[in-house]
Amino acid sequence: MSVPTRQHEGAAAPDWQALGLAPFDRAVYLAALRHPDAGAPGWAAALDAPAARVRRAAQRLLQQGLLRRSVRGSGRLEPVDPHEALRSLARRRQEEAARFTAAARDLAEELGAEYQRGRVHHRPHGTLEVVQGGASVARRVEELVAGAERELCGIQAPPYVGEQELLARAGAEALARGVRVRSLYAAAVLDDPARLAHVTAMVAGGEEARVLAGAPLRLLLIDGRSALLPLAVGDSAHGHRALVVYGSAPVDALRALFEDLWKQSTPLRGRLPDRRLPPDGGLGPGDQELVELLGAGMTDEAIARKCGVSVRTLRRRVRVLQDRLGSTGRFQAGVRAAQRGWL
Repeated sequence: MSVPTRQHEGAAAPDWQALGLAPFDRAVYLAALRHPDAGAPGWAAALDAPAARVRRAAQRLLQQGLLRRSVRGSGRLEPVDPHEALRSLARRRQEEAARFTAAARDLAEELGAEYQRGRVHHRPHGTLEVVQGGASVARRVEELVAGAERELCGIQAPPYVGEQELLARAGAEALARGVRVRSLYAAAVLDDPARLAHVTAMVAGGEEARVLAGAPLRLLLIDGRSALLPLAVGDSAHGHRALVVYGSAPVDALRALFEDLWKQSTPLRGRLPDRRLPPDGGLGPGDQELVELLGAGMTDEAIARKCGVSVRTLRRRVRVLQDRLGSTGRFQAGVRAAQRGWL
């Protein structure tokens, strides 16, 4: 038996698959829409199909809210207005999907904890994974970032390798998903105009970024349950290696190290405006961040690029700050600004 699919000329074909209707149920539903008062016997006749099969299909359509018992009290089935029925069906599907997602997330956390405990107690070596080769490392980074649900914490420092660009794209996607992203950048990162542009874009997208004069390692932490550390960088496909550590004491130690470094670092708030010192005795937003960046160990060239000014202009601003604070050096300027409560 062929399923009737008549539609108005020029109309787009309905996306039946999205409704989750089997082909025969679809045929019965169309028959009901075209013959609303015929009931299951009339639809069976219209389709030239066995009445029992049509009744079973009608019951499924009733459960999905596409049919209902007649409001006239006859007990006969009739179609619900499709606008009303399909909106209701869409809401139920959304609610079911939300419940499934929440249940799957909770179950994944619970079973993931069991899995990690099993690895630690029965296969201690299973808490570590060595990834070999640039392509394999990049793929592993992508997988780890894609699995982040709450927070990504990273330390970015030279030497730079291929996965840095991948990590940038994945980090932007994580921000779009609502994942918190915190990054510590070595001061040398901001000496590269291209990387500075990337940092600025990430901060504008919601990343919390800080700069550290000397980053001791490169690191990626995922939800506090796993970590990736590059081991070696080589030019060949097999020269690049990374270590992935799963939920264990080493991950806790790496998280604690990151938090300590985070407290010692200097926040990056985006582009520095070239503003004059305010007359009220304090520091303007641009000069406040300028003092912080100087204290973080950034070079004049890197700060000038971030400010969008020339190195000469930057150095003139630094001299004005030092004169105002009565300091002879940059570090002393930061100390005196803090003592005055300007930072």
